[in-house]
Amino acid sequence: MTLQLLAVLVLGLMCGSELSVAAFAHPALKRHSPDVHILVRSSVAALLGQVMPFWMSGSTLLNLLLLLPVGHLNKPGRQLAAVALAIQIGAVLFSLVGPVPINNRIAKWSAESAPDDWKAQEHRWDIYHWFRTCGLIAAFILLVLSMSV
Repeated sequence: MTLQLLAVLVLGLMCGSELSVAAFAHPALKRHSPDVHILVRSSVAALLGQVMPFWMSGSTLLNLLLLLPVGHLNKPGRQLAAVALAIQIGAVLFSLVGPVPINNRIAKWSAESAPDDWKAQEHRWDIYHWFRTCGLIAAFILLVLSMSV
């Protein structure tokens, strides 16, 4: 049960963080001047660019461990956890080809060095981020359900 709770806690906190960025942080930044917006967005991109690879892979690994005999899930629970794991793996792979390259560029921006299309790049990242966040929330729901069946 400890492994199950840890897997749910880590994924749940990550979903909360991702949702906060998508629903609150980035929309709030858009109300600021480009100088402030770019500086803060760049700083956050750099920080989360360092943290999220460990958080996402750690969460995915915890979900994988649930599928092993140490996870103590029954067959329906294991099936739900397997679908959640597939979604998490998909989110990791999607991140590598979608938002991560954009995030790495944003992390290097300053108000002076931002490209002319900085708003378009941020918008593309935001769309990718919402897509990934929705997938991770679905995985979280399935993971919670896997414990209750």
